[in-house]
Amino acid sequence: MTFWFIIIGIATLLALWTARPFLRNGQMELDDAEGAISVFRDQRDEVEQDHARGLITEAERDAAQREIEQRALKAARDLGAGMSMSRRSLPMALALVGVNVVASVAFYAALGTPEDSDQPLAIRQTEILERRASAGDINSRIQLLIQRTSELPESFETWWTLANSYSATGDHASAVDAYRRAVELGGDRPGILSAYGESMVLANGNKVPAAARVIFEQVLQTVDDPRARYYVALSKAQAQDFETALLDWTDLAFASAPDAPWLPLVRRDIVNMARFLKHDVRQYLPDATPTEIAAAGGSNASDLAVVRATELETALAVDPMDHQAWIELATIRTEQGDSAGAAQAITTAREHYAAAPFVQQKLDEAMRMLGLDLLRPDPAGPSAEQVAAVQNMDADEQADLISGMVEGLAARLKEEPDSPDDWIMLIRSYTVLGKDEKARASYETARARFSGNTQILIRLDTEVERHLGE
Repeated sequence: MTFWFIIIGIATLLALWTARPFLRNGQMELDDAEGAISVFRDQRDEVEQDHARGLITEAERDAAQREIEQRALKAARDLGAGMSMSRRSLPMALALVGVNVVASVAFYAALGTPEDSDQPLAIRQTEILERRASAGDINSRIQLLIQRTSELPESFETWWTLANSYSATGDHASAVDAYRRAVELGGDRPGILSAYGESMVLANGNKVPAAARVIFEQVLQTVDDPRARYYVALSKAQAQDFETALLDWTDLAFASAPDAPWLPLVRRDIVNMARFLKHDVRQYLPDATPTEIAAAGGSNASDLAVVRATELETALAVDPMDHQAWIELATIRTEQGDSAGAAQAITTAREHYAAAPFVQQKLDEAMRMLGLDLLRPDPAGPSAEQVAAVQNMDADEQADLISGMVEGLAARLKEEPDSPDDWIMLIRSYTVLGKDEKARASYETARARFSGNTQILIRLDTEVERHLGE
């Protein structure tokens, strides 16, 4: 009740301020006409004084007085219209106050929520995150889980869910920390340990760290876990123990059900390793398909692959900014048993996309899929000399680097097309490079992608109008 008294009091004070003109005492007010006549009298006296002192002639005095009299006569005609009377009107003031108070209180009663308590900013932000998470935004879900780990630091379920969410977004480094905490809270359950070890491998660029191998071997002492068996074999391959790795993968393939989700990955690695060791893949996979036999360098390699490889080499010589073509070329060379040529194709693609992290990631994935990473367990990153060379590029080389960055952005948008900011950046970049046709094509693709979002369409249209004049 006190709240409403405060509201009414504030509304009344504001209404009284509004009604202030009706509460003044009555008074007569004149406009500028009366003041002007007084000025004219003074001017006439000054003219007489100037004539008396001999400053002006009699003719000049008479002319000046006639002019003053004409102005005074005109001002006198307006004198009646310039007078006004302001009167005090208490009823009008009270009526105005009443209307303002009633309207203000009624308006607040209809739209306000005085019964609700004040909500701190953190609570409001949490509500926003909850709405976004319920709509399927996994990043908002992660933020909520992070908050809950602060509130419930001993909750295994919260840490476990957070770790799985990080894995789903590809943030394996953060997943490692969350899985580690879940392991501490959940004990040594095999499923938890296996997921923890896998996150360590993925965070390490698909290389099995020594700690992860220890975890997988610990799991295998308790249960026959396929994931642990696969990564132990992978660690042997990365340690150059290729024959043992091949046998371990073969055992896993025979022990797995035909519809096991990991079986295609295991068969792929068996094929790659058999090709590398120049073994007949049918010794390890009696049911190997013609495609697998060809990929392992068998006698069923298609001549069409040779023709296709030639076509790709010709096309890439003209336009090397097609990372999918490079990957396809590397795949064909791998199937032909030319692992060195396949690795060279990936290396050349890396050089053209040196400034495109997304494409570099795709090339890494292709290396792993083709088994080429087994040939180089610890690929070296760019040397200090290479970094210095990039910094000292001339204008043409820098233009090539920028072009590679733009094409890398275009490649990423083909697979992740839901960022309007990236589409706008791509359109703008193409126009800066003078590639107007590609800019228009990107614009049309983006418009089709966001056809139901008016705000994004306006942004796209504005961007094209600014840079392409359309």
